Amino acid sequence: MTTVTPASTAELDLLATSGPTSLVITITPALATDLLRRNTHNRKLRDRAVGDYARDMASGRWAVNGEAIKLATDGSVLDGQHRLHAVIQADTAVDMFVVIGLDPASQETMDAGRKRSTGDVLGLRNEDNAVTLAAILRRVWAWEQGDRRFTGRQSPTTAECAALLVERPELRRSTEIAVRTRQAFPHIPQSVLGTCHHLFTTIDPAEAAWFFQRLSDGAELPVGHPILALRTRVTSERLDNVRLAEDRFMAYLIRTWNAVRAGRDLARLVHKPGSEIPTPK
Repeated sequence: MTTVTPASTAELDLLATSGPTSLVITITPALATDLLRRNTHNRKLRDRAVGDYARDMASGRWAVNGEAIKLATDGSVLDGQHRLHAVIQADTAVDMFVVIGLDPASQETMDAGRKRSTGDVLGLRNEDNAVTLAAILRRVWAWEQGDRRFTGRQSPTTAECAALLVERPELRRSTEIAVRTRQAFPHIPQSVLGTCHHLFTTIDPAEAAWFFQRLSDGAELPVGHPILALRTRVTSERLDNVRLAEDRFMAYLIRTWNAVRAGRDLARLVHKPGSEIPTPK
């Protein structure tokens, strides 16, 4: 299909036919601005979605995937306002499908399907443990952005997760260890186990391997050993039906790792809610 580059909505209107027409159009920031003047009846704008799209566009990871900007017979925007705002925020031109000439009433049936998740995409790529791998990728990305509590204020897009996996293929191994450890010791989320395995392995691969093996089996751990304190703490809280946030588990694991690395005993593992998440050493 030929790509066209109208400079304005007036030029875009000239492409309209008697019925709905699909085109691949280069959406420039100027054209996006022009189109948004016709965005008179739409959902509330979600700034986070705009930011997610804009990062993919600015990094060149935005793909023509068949999802279209949809315009009514009167030229108003029925679907695509977030993508248009993202073009402006990224300050870059992006090729997109655009469908023009739709019945305005068709807006009520748009976006009714379930969004494909990062785990879905990784599964389509035949990645092992795709859902867990996606969760670990999101948390490693968040950690590197400075979000150590995984608040979700800013989350990676599927394209950013895929790029991170290309950059850090060893995260597949961290996912495998997380799944295996969870099977042996089912009291810590796989997403936390995999994230910590990655962080600890970058510091000392051999000690990280030993750490997760002992976390799994608890073998030959003397009284006062930090891993024994960790296993006791999370097992006790699980039996008491205490629901812990992921950042609390992260803090437990990192405090335990740091104690092992320093050769310190831990009679009892403590992390006050709301305290700063420690840095693995």
